[in-house]
Amino acid sequence: MTELIAGLDIGTTKICAVIGEVDEEDQVYILGVGEVPSRGMRRGVVVNVAEATAAIGEAVEEAEREAQMPMQSAYVGISGAHIAATPSRGVVAIGRGRSITVDDVERALEAARAIAIPHNREIIHTLARSFTVDEQEGVRDPIGMVAYRLEVDAQIITGASSAVQNLIRCVQAHGIAIDDLVLQPLASGTAVLTNAEREMGVALADIGGGTTDIAIFLEGTLWHTVVLDVGGNHMTQDVAVGLRAPFETAEELKKRYGHVLPERVAADEEVTASLFGENGAQSVSRRFLSQILQARVEEILELILREVKRSGYDGLLPAGVVLTGGVAQTAGLRDLSRDVLQLPVRIGLPNGLGGAQLANPAYATAVGLIQWGLQQRRSRPLRRTATSPLLERIIAWLRTLLPG
Repeated sequence: MTELIAGLDIGTTKICAVIGEVDEEDQVYILGVGEVPSRGMRRGVVVNVAEATAAIGEAVEEAEREAQMPMQSAYVGISGAHIAATPSRGVVAIGRGRSITVDDVERALEAARAIAIPHNREIIHTLARSFTVDEQEGVRDPIGMVAYRLEVDAQIITGASSAVQNLIRCVQAHGIAIDDLVLQPLASGTAVLTNAEREMGVALADIGGGTTDIAIFLEGTLWHTVVLDVGGNHMTQDVAVGLRAPFETAEELKKRYGHVLPERVAADEEVTASLFGENGAQSVSRRFLSQILQARVEEILELILREVKRSGYDGLLPAGVVLTGGVAQTAGLRDLSRDVLQLPVRIGLPNGLGGAQLANPAYATAVGLIQWGLQQRRSRPLRRTATSPLLERIIAWLRTLLPG
């Protein structure tokens, strides 16, 4: 029997809702996509509950209309500078001559979660980096191994309770249950990174409108993450100030004519735009526009490089850096990034879902949320049996449309 799976990417510049259908072979088919400009969001967090709730509702309704299916639950992305990662270790006894079970792994992770965190923060993820079975270190999957003692090296991802709860409130206001809150770079990484990159060592930089999410993957798993409080909106603001243009005009110029390598833009090339203090459209030098964008993008790239070096893993990234997010579409970004970062760089496109409709860096998180959810369901089959059947979901949704 088929079932539904959905993702909600609630970003600073856009909100994207995706509804998919999972068949008996665990293949996902995208049924509906809804996308609206964000409201009530700033730098990845909710700043106006009413506006954010309304915008989320519009995106969900659009996806439901296209899918002709209700969204009753969803995997929801979370980001923002309030996100923090803390290493932790958990140890449990196994017992003489007994094989390690899934329950033992869960106990070890629970022990790793038993760390002191401030009362105004809460745990979003507990991610296992590796296990130690007795004296054997670097074990990826300890299940089935005979041991006396199991230890896990984990990464605890936390967020500010206020930011987490406000996001949850906005989603649940529409009667949507949250299957899981998913750190956005984890979701993006699921969508755009190859297994080989994750194994060898790679840094993912998801440059969105309000934030830049950085995640470093080694040996197949997440080893470091940080969220920078800078993104594409800062590029737009620079253009608005530099050209004395409204923000909306600057955003359009950035998207239509933006380039971050001025030397590749003809010196005499001009575009037209409506500027403050002028009547009608005025000519603007595209090279000057490019110079404005280059300055801000170089700063973002230098911040990314600084964080990669600060992590201590900069010498362990043979796969280099994968750039994704809306800003990754900017012309010239890959070549400029190679110059600044001095690492291999590619632009990460979501793979495996939605065809051409979602094959765009701007949809990396939305696609990744669906893929993350599918992986979780595969690894936790009991959760699938607890999911309401597709027919029951449709009937419940139709009932909400009846008058009275």
